Amino acid sequence: MSKRVSNDVVSKARRFKILIALSLAILALFAVHAWAIMDGGSGLSADQLIDASNGIYILDTGIPENPEVARKLWSEERGINFTMPGKLSENGTNSKVSSSQAKAASYPEPVILPATTPATSPAISPTISLGANVTGNWSFRLRDSKNRVLALTLFQSDNAVFGSGTMNDGKDTLKVSSSGSVAADKLGLDVISSGSISLYRLKLNLSGDFASGEYWAFSTKSAPWMGIVEGRRASK
Repeated sequence: MSKRVSNDVVSKARRFKILIALSLAILALFAVHAWAIMDGGSGLSADQLIDASNGIYILDTGIPENPEVARKLWSEERGINFTMPGKLSENGTNSKVSSSQAKAASYPEPVILPATTPATSPAISPTISLGANVTGNWSFRLRDSKNRVLALTLFQSDNAVFGSGTMNDGKDTLKVSSSGSVAADKLGLDVISSGSISLYRLKLNLSGDFASGEYWAFSTKSAPWMGIVEGRRASK
């Protein structure tokens, strides 16, 4: 009877040890999985994870430890010597390549836009509206408080009119010069007398060899005045 009881105790003790061993194994597996999740899938082995959980630093060779190491790696890959600008590290080929690589790493290549040609508007040639031909010998009668007779020889170039002649105011005959312009059937003419200087500004309507209109007179000796004018061109 006592022997049977002893065997049961031994059997229970073994089962208890086995349960403890299984529990520890399960806890160890949970711990490994939890550390893998916290580590973010870094790809470390189980031994490295255990070392990391015990405070032992695991160096990830893909990430430089400090800026000095980063510059060294960059120098080895690109051939740039960060300590001596313009010189090369062992992997460089020449100073121009090193300098250009350093600039390319620091500054983006500028974008050059194509030049645009401004749109050109078609040339517009001015058109001159020519009026009647007034070339010839003209005689005009100017009437205000006095009657004056004006004889002019006129010339024309395009729409410009110019000429010379005489003016008689009843007692004196004065030499005059004239200039003006013609547009359609309108003639504007300035007549200036010599000696006793006066300006007669004629505004005339043309009809063949005839002209009529009004004028304004300006003198150095009196106030301006106005009158009417009629004219006729001598037949050729």
